[in-house]
Amino acid sequence: MQDVIAKTNKDAETRMAKSTEALKATLEKIRTGRAHVSLLDHIHVDYYGTRTQLSQVASVSVGDARTLTLRRSTKAWCRR
Repeated sequence: MQDVIAKTNKDAETRMAKSTEALKATLEKIRTGRAHVSLLDHIHVDYYGTRTQLSQVASVSVGDARTLTLRRSTKAWCRR
């Protein structure tokens, strides 16, 4: 009986930790009135046939409080 309780408690702790991390990640995306490079973390692009995170193929910087600046790393992958 104690084994079942311990296993259930461990499972609950694991699930709560995952839920806390998911909530933390969601809250980080909320706009606070200032541009932040993490706003683009969930954006992916097609890079030579592979789905790649935007920050891996371009440099992202904050221009001012409302502007994010993207600079592609190579011209070859960006079609007009």
